[in-house]
Amino acid sequence: MIITKIKGGLGNQMFQYALAKSLSIRKDDTFKMDISFYSRQVLIKFDLNMFNIEENYATKKDINLYAGKENILFKLKRKLNISLNRPISYFSEKKDSIFDENVFKYKNTIYLDGYWQNQKYFQNIKDDLIQDFTLKDSLGDSSKGYLRKIKETNSIGMHIRRGDYVHDSHTNSVHGVCGLDYYENSEKYCNDKISNATYFIFSDDIKWCKNNFNFIENKIFIEESKNAVEDLVLMKNCKHNIIANSTFSWWGAWLNENPEKIVISPFKWFVNYEMNQNTSTLIPSTWLRL
Repeated sequence: MIITKIKGGLGNQMFQYALAKSLSIRKDDTFKMDISFYSRQVLIKFDLNMFNIEENYATKKDINLYAGKENILFKLKRKLNISLNRPISYFSEKKDSIFDENVFKYKNTIYLDGYWQNQKYFQNIKDDLIQDFTLKDSLGDSSKGYLRKIKETNSIGMHIRRGDYVHDSHTNSVHGVCGLDYYENSEKYCNDKISNATYFIFSDDIKWCKNNFNFIENKIFIEESKNAVEDLVLMKNCKHNIIANSTFSWWGAWLNENPEKIVISPFKWFVNYEMNQNTSTLIPSTWLRL
């Protein structure tokens, strides 16, 4: 059996699900999701169940048995950075974004704890993931209107991630934020390659974008969709993508089925130099890094 710990926002959840799905197909094994992380969260929630995923959930007994029981003593040791004894089934990610082939060598049961931001874990099951990451329910009326315009135009989905990237000091120190120069250079590149482009702008801070993206003439701000999942569906339906250093827009571009798509990604994914070097297999070779 495979159990994957689901944590973080939608993009992270998708990476964690994708690895477990890939393992289950490769090993002909069942997989479950541990979503206990969200019982303690206020600002973020489990969103994968809005897609047509395989909904199998780990029980508390499963989690305690294969990841270890996180009692008061366990939490105290973790806080004091004392070595933690985990069951042999527990497998944690060693380095962010680095592919670890050992994850495929498990015996019996494996409990996965990490972010697994590397397409090498699951690129062989892309068709399965495209199917799984389709909406259970239909788009809302506003999003249906956006989708019609996306399909009728030479659409470029542009994602601007701000929120905690700007306002949370720790998150900002890890990720930083894409500057306006990145988006200006990306727009110039696209305009040279694509005639009559229409830019569909996705962001968690549309007000800021309206005040700063006057350099783009033909644009539509996505501001009446119901949630992030609808935004992702709209993003992947654009003909081309300009993404932020965000797993959310990474998935929008990766799931885009246009065989002639142009995808532009920021060269600087993390602030830390070593972490940024580790993204060489996160970003597909066909994508342009600016």
